[in-house]
Amino acid sequence: MKNFSIILSTVAIILATVAIVSVFKIKSPVVTAAPMATASGAVTQADLASVLSQNPKIVADALQAFEQQQREEQERAAAELLAKYAGEISSEANVPFIGPKDAKVTVTEFFDFSCGYCKRLAPELEKVIADNADVKFVFKPLTFVSPVSVYQAKAGFAAFNQDKFLDFYKGVMNGDAGSEEAVDEVARNAGLDMDKFKADIASEEVAKHISDVAAFASKIQVNGVPAVFINGKQAQGRTSAELQADINAAK
Repeated sequence: MKNFSIILSTVAIILATVAIVSVFKIKSPVVTAAPMATASGAVTQADLASVLSQNPKIVADALQAFEQQQREEQERAAAELLAKYAGEISSEANVPFIGPKDAKVTVTEFFDFSCGYCKRLAPELEKVIADNADVKFVFKPLTFVSPVSVYQAKAGFAAFNQDKFLDFYKGVMNGDAGSEEAVDEVARNAGLDMDKFKADIASEEVAKHISDVAAFASKIQVNGVPAVFINGKQAQGRTSAELQADINAAK
């Protein structure tokens, strides 16, 4: 993919240079030694070398313009993709959530229980949850950061099945549940029925839910965590104040 971008960049530079060379030939008095055209009027390598040697900024400007165009195209494609799947991003089906299902505003977090950045965001998100009883908060756990991430995610689903997800989430995110035994201890402290908890962790249903979250995250190109969305649109804020401002704007 990187090589392909380099090739495109090179082509763009050459095309831009050719166009500029033509302008220099016809109009520009700045170039002191204007390149000569061949009998057929084609631009030669000597022409290009002459213009580039006297105007090296041409290359930098052409590359910068091309890269900016590429960024804009990528951003536009990403926005179109998220708009297409906005409803699924906000859906609470088969994942833990807090708040009313029919809320006007939905905050969705793709996260990993073992992610340090997610742990840093958690207290900010918890404050927003406490201040917005009319907002739905949807949690979509991913499992790529640590070997224990899968067990943590399954435990999160098991805690949700006993209406204890937020207590479990706080326990893991604000602590150091880096082993299965530590995760179980968080569950016990949250007051879960441990027999049911273990049964849910081992269930095929929970495993499928986690697999579905991973597949959907890949589909919408969520490549890092935490990734927060408000009504399907990605939010950049990482403080409670910034998230609250985005929520207020969506209400």
